[in-house]
Amino acid sequence: MEFDQVVRRRRMVRKFQPRAIPEDVLHRTLEAARHSPSAGFSQGFDFVVLNEPEDLAWFFRTTDDPTDPEAFPGREPDKAPPCVVLPFANKRAYLERYSRPDKIAFGMDREEGWPVPFWTVDTSMAILLILLAAVNEGLGAWYFGISRGEAEVMTALGVPSESKLLGVIALGYPSSEDTPAGSILTRRRRPFADMFHFGRRRP
Repeated sequence: MEFDQVVRRRRMVRKFQPRAIPEDVLHRTLEAARHSPSAGFSQGFDFVVLNEPEDLAWFFRTTDDPTDPEAFPGREPDKAPPCVVLPFANKRAYLERYSRPDKIAFGMDREEGWPVPFWTVDTSMAILLILLAAVNEGLGAWYFGISRGEAEVMTALGVPSESKLLGVIALGYPSSEDTPAGSILTRRRRPFADMFHFGRRRP
C-alpha cells in the first residue's frame, strides 16, 4: 500500500473478526516499532503481546471498567480483538543511556534534566508505527486507555515499576459490522492553514 493511503486509511477499529492473526503478519506489524526514533538510541520501549485466548480473557476481565460508557474490548466476545499489545515506556533506559561517557555532558542522567519526557514521546511514536503497519497489513487497530486494573496487570506480567503503561493497542481483522463512529463523524479535521504556522511573527 502506498504511504499516503496507509495514513489516510488509519482509523480506530472497535469490532473484530473471530480470526487469529497469522504469525508472520503479526511479526511484521510489530517489527515496525523497532524502527521508531529514540533519544540517544536509548530504545526505552517494550511491548507485552497477549494473543492466547485465556490471556486475553484475563486481560479483558481485569481491566474492564463497568462505568466506562464506551464498548470495551471483550464485552462482545465474538467481536473482541485476537491480540492486544501493551506498550511500556522505560524511563530508566534513558537515564542510564545519558549517564554514559558520550552523553553525560548533556546533564540528562537525571529526570529533571530532560526538557520533555522523551521516553513517553518515543514510545508514542513506536505506537503510531504499529498502528500504521497494521493498516498496511490489512489489519484493524484500536488504541485505547484503561482506567481499571493497571497495577494488577503490571504485577501479573512482571513489569518493572519504572516502566509506564501507555495505553493498549488492539489488533485484528475488522468485522464487517465495524463502521466509523464517534468524533470522526461529528468533527472535521482542522484545516491545514489553521494547524501549520510558517515563520516567526514580524512587527
